[in-house]
Amino acid sequence: MASSRTTKVDPDLILGSQVAQGLAVIGDRCAFLIIRDIYLGSRRFEELRKRTEAARGTLTSRLKSLVEHGILYKSPYQSSPVRHEYRLTEKGLDLYPMVLLMWNWEHKWGQNQYLPATLSHRTCGKEMTPLYRCTECRNEVLPQDFSFFPGESFEAVKKVPPRFQRRSKSKQEKNGYLGPQQVSVLDCVGDRWTSLVLAASFFGLQRFDDIAEAIGIATNILSDRLKALVNMGVFDRVPYRDRPVRYEYHLSDKGRDLYQHTIAIHEWASRWLIKPGKEPLILRHARCDTLFNGEVVCSECEQLLDPHEVTYNHH
Repeated sequence: MASSRTTKVDPDLILGSQVAQGLAVIGDRCAFLIIRDIYLGSRRFEELRKRTEAARGTLTSRLKSLVEHGILYKSPYQSSPVRHEYRLTEKGLDLYPMVLLMWNWEHKWGQNQYLPATLSHRTCGKEMTPLYRCTECRNEVLPQDFSFFPGESFEAVKKVPPRFQRRSKSKQEKNGYLGPQQVSVLDCVGDRWTSLVLAASFFGLQRFDDIAEAIGIATNILSDRLKALVNMGVFDRVPYRDRPVRYEYHLSDKGRDLYQHTIAIHEWASRWLIKPGKEPLILRHARCDTLFNGEVVCSECEQLLDPHEVTYNHH
């Protein structure tokens, strides 16, 4: 997905992509919070309810969905009455790169007091930053280094717009003071529509009508999402016409730093939701001119990061 190289995109390309298919499974605030907090050690319902601050019914529904999609499994820890913990399957453990990249963004741009202040890698014994890089050339993943094209099975993929959901707001936004300094990563990617708007921008779309057509979003919902992303400092609104005034939505540095998270979802969905050889969207890495495969490594020793080898430091 190379921003600024494309201004017209096949409307099916975004909604048929692995990103859209991944978001259909994990693309809302509560699901992201559950996955994040299980990695941080919360496995029981009441622990997760306290950490996520989700309503009981919402949490029950999301846990059930994540179990049905094979991301979590239930493990009994008490027999009378029966009580279960929620643990990550192999499919769920493979979301670890996405979780680490969310921490990266939050650490740089966010204000989330619940996340660990630093990460340490047991293998090398050092505090570190997760580094997302190409497995072939070992260069870091950057937005300007990618091109995309439809895969052989793209024509068979149906464009199915995401089910409409009311945008879930953080406490700060509900209280009326969410701005660039109070933003959390989940305010940016915590619902499917907002994530798809960001994905459209990574495809190079910057104008309201182009984004609306590409992702099949109602204009009032798109206006809401764009306004929120501008207020959070993810987009800059830049006029391109005076009479009448019309604007383009350009990614800020904060917005471009969400690119790695989007690519991580693309890769996870390619591995778990798509049959081999049936990928609807192919990514090419310009630095090495190869089809892209990524890995998240320790910034200090450059070894792959395993969930069991990373410790979370709350200072």
